[in-house]
Amino acid sequence: MATEFLTSPLLPVPHGFATRAGGVSEGPYASLNLGFSVGDDRERVLENHRRLAAAAGASLGALCRVSQVHGDRVLEVRGGEGADALRPVEGEAD
Repeated sequence: MATEFLTSPLLPVPHGFATRAGGVSEGPYASLNLGFSVGDDRERVLENHRRLAAAAGASLGALCRVSQVHGDRVLEVRGGEGADALRPVEGEAD
């Protein structure tokens, strides 16, 4: 099954979402596991990231990846690489 890269016309910024389809992870991590901290084989997770980047038409280094959390922080992506590209945004909710 091909790696799926989904976008929404409602978001006017570069973005994307992935499903679990199209990866190389096995067992409880099957198939497109993108998490390095859950016990999956690191090389498989890296290959899954490469497949996601290819599906998005981007280089692996162009992807900004964050861990999913259920919180109230917003991160803004700016020019740069690695941690320098992601910065917390301060503001007040309406």
